[in-house]
Amino acid sequence: MREKLVSLEQAAKIVRHGDRIIFNGDMDWTPMALLRELVRNGIQNLNTIGVVGGAINLDFLIGAGATATVETCSLGFGKYARLAPNYERYQKAGRVKMKDNT
Repeated sequence: MREKLVSLEQAAKIVRHGDRIIFNGDMDWTPMALLRELVRNGIQNLNTIGVVGGAINLDFLIGAGATATVETCSLGFGKYARLAPNYERYQKAGRVKMKDNT
């Protein structure tokens, strides 16, 4: 049987420019180490989807310039901040496309 466990670096190399990635909207289940590795690899033009909202996961990718589109019903940090700061800044500047999936 083939080994299914891979290193973080190997897992990040699976993601390509322009891929679609989907996240849970909860801040507790965000794979931040993987997202940082994607940014280190220079991945760009991702189509990101936040299921039941988005949080630091989507905001991080937006702020790193890795996201072309964001599809979600909301994007914020819950009790910490009403709106995600990178998303708010990029949206006002017209630097990211938002698709509402409510």
